Amino acid sequence: MCSRIGSIRLIHCRCPKCFSVPARKRVRKRTPALSLLSLPEEVLLCVLQCLSAEDLLSVRAVHSQLRDIVDNHASVWARVTFRDTWPSPNTLWLFERAAEKGNFEAAVKLGIAYLYNEGPLLSDEGRADVCGRKASHFFSLAESLRPPIADPFIWVFIRPPWSPTGSCCKAVVFDRLKAECDNNRGPLLHCLARVLQLFDENERHSDAVSMLEESSQAGCLQSSYLLWEHNRKAAMADPGRYLQCVRTLRDYAGKGCWEAQLSLAKVCSSGNPLGLEAKACSDLVAQLFSSSYPTSRHCPQGILRRGIKDTMRYILVDWLVEVTTMKDFSSLTLHVTVGCVDRYLALRSVPKARLQLLGIACMVVCTRYISKEILTIREAVWLTDNTYKYEDLVRMMGEVVSVLEGKIRSPTLLDYGEVLLSLLPLERRTTCLYSYICELSLLYSALATPPPAKLACAALLLTRALHHYGNNTH
Repeated sequence: MCSRIGSIRLIHCRCPKCFSVPARKRVRKRTPALSLLSLPEEVLLCVLQCLSAEDLLSVRAVHSQLRDIVDNHASVWARVTFRDTWPSPNTLWLFERAAEKGNFEAAVKLGIAYLYNEGPLLSDEGRADVCGRKASHFFSLAESLRPPIADPFIWVFIRPPWSPTGSCCKAVVFDRLKAECDNNRGPLLHCLARVLQLFDENERHSDAVSMLEESSQAGCLQSSYLLWEHNRKAAMADPGRYLQCVRTLRDYAGKGCWEAQLSLAKVCSSGNPLGLEAKACSDLVAQLFSSSYPTSRHCPQGILRRGIKDTMRYILVDWLVEVTTMKDFSSLTLHVTVGCVDRYLALRSVPKARLQLLGIACMVVCTRYISKEILTIREAVWLTDNTYKYEDLVRMMGEVVSVLEGKIRSPTLLDYGEVLLSLLPLERRTTCLYSYICELSLLYSALATPPPAKLACAALLLTRALHHYGNNTH
């Protein structure tokens, strides 16, 4: 190849060193960037359901497609969390929207907020009536959203004592629930009956029995068991009626009512009213104990992982024992309270400064569920030496009930202990030692791991060994 520059002729070499054809530039295809919108809708819904309410609103404002998904899927609102968030004038619409879409936590917190007028800013004029109507609506909604494993619970918040002045929000809630219990009839009638049972008037007791009968006919298993307890004493005088009564109890136990299962085990351990063989009775009791499960599968590892040390929990439980002794509450109240504390700590982290608030809030809720004499909110605040305010305790009660999904009462060490003591009766002083060992076990988080039935057996064996009982066991 040659070329000419003026009069000079140049010859170009074609060797690879001197001559090369320019290579084509390779255009790299960019990998499309992955974003939240590129996920399948099913996966995206799972992600959105794990967000808090505040984060969900932030994501909703990012893109119109995300806004449409959030607005058009009720499951997102039903699963959104309101952790450490309380209804206020600015967030009421958010709580109400989530509650109407099926969010249990939002419904519980709204019901408590309106009942105690803690959060919504309402004027004093007609406050009890307005708050009562709102609270009854959201309590009814919370009861309908309650998981099947939990017993009806909203009666805990509207139980007496009521204000004698006449403008009592609890009374308004009771009347509204009574007038509007067509939907979810069984659990609501059960709650109303539990409230009436706590009054002293005989007329209200008869109304409570009537409500329990209606609730039982509507399919509420807990009401059926309460009716069985009510009719048990009258049936014991007649052997035929008592046999039918025990058969009914066996049916309730077979349907999964744990209280009926415990009662049936006590009946079979103290006698044989069903005419079963001895082995069949022992197998029935053994089945009850083998079906026991830990109070919280995450204790104590879950508690320690969330920054609560054994020493901190020990101090809290020791203080709760002092409160129980001071107020003369039952040992069962203490056991249920500590169980609620452990279950909450296994699911949520609590700052060290609010650990005492959690403990006293659990005790306020549990005394309302178990005892006739309750621990009032103002008295509970005083017991903490006014470390916390009234509104702090109200909000923590809402947190506890919502995190535990309304399941306040569960089988405890004492419940299984009663069955064991009916099988192996002890002297009075030995029974007191057994109760002391049971309460002593509450102080140690490591003993929250075994199932309560297994722990009850261990406590009984230790008690018998300390008091040198014989080796003959059934």
